[in-house]
Amino acid sequence: MSVNFAYGAPYAPPIPDVFIPWQGIKHTWTGWDGSIWPISDPRSGAALLADGLEGLGMPDILNYTHDSPVVHGSEWDGWLATGRKVYWHFIIYSGSAADDQPSTKAWLARHKAFWKTMRPGTTGVWTVELPTGEKFSLRLRFVSDGGHSYATDPAKRGWEAYGIELFPEQPFWEGVSVVRSWDVGEQVDFFGPTGFGPDFFISSSAQLSTATVTNPGDVDTFVTWTINGPSTTAVVGIGEDTTTVPFPIAAGSRLVIDTDPRRLTAELDGVDVMEQLTEFNYPALPPGEDVQLNLALDGTGSVEAKFPTYYLMGV
Repeated sequence: MSVNFAYGAPYAPPIPDVFIPWQGIKHTWTGWDGSIWPISDPRSGAALLADGLEGLGMPDILNYTHDSPVVHGSEWDGWLATGRKVYWHFIIYSGSAADDQPSTKAWLARHKAFWKTMRPGTTGVWTVELPTGEKFSLRLRFVSDGGHSYATDPAKRGWEAYGIELFPEQPFWEGVSVVRSWDVGEQVDFFGPTGFGPDFFISSSAQLSTATVTNPGDVDTFVTWTINGPSTTAVVGIGEDTTTVPFPIAAGSRLVIDTDPRRLTAELDGVDVMEQLTEFNYPALPPGEDVQLNLALDGTGSVEAKFPTYYLMGV
């Protein structure tokens, strides 16, 4: 008795008609659990639909104004991004039960795995990659599925579409971080990112006295300073707003000063030394070209500035 085997192409579930594939922008969802979902790929089984998508445009803006009893109109005082609405029209599918495939179990497993990433109290990252190669990301928390109801048995049909509302704690899209360093000698330049490099740019080393940086983003950002020893004293800052380090930093040690108002830390090799600083300022780094820094270092160490870049729109 002979037994014949027939080998075919790997099973690919039929794509529901409601899905309109993305043509240029790549979308990725990274869950709090580390799972990565290529949600613009219709073959992934969990996909972001183009229709009804909210969140790629401008954030919600609050303008501050004041009135005068003797002048018509209003005077503008400033603005604040209060947040942004993020809405996904999303589909989870695995093919229909009419196919000779374990589609019911596949749909249930995929459904459970995706919705695990929406657990309240956790955050995930939505990343968009433009045809230019630029990448922007937004950290999100789950808000609602709109009280979703099932009109049919999705495990039998093999797919279901949802409306998912999320919100970002930080309303701006984040691009790659910028890193620059300065010392009294020459260093080998590293340029990135590449396919093998980290997700930030490092420009060439330069002299402390002529240090400038450029924030290529749309809005203010805050610098994290790293002072690498050896040094006896150091000063870092922007313009007249400086932070003074009056104590020595040994060779091989490093002091990290985070000036983001949401954190505000100073740690020497992981130990809090904030109270030892004789002066501490945390000015914002505005967007624009060649912002002059105020750096000084008594020693042969180096100073590094790293800052995230924020953009008003994801596209």
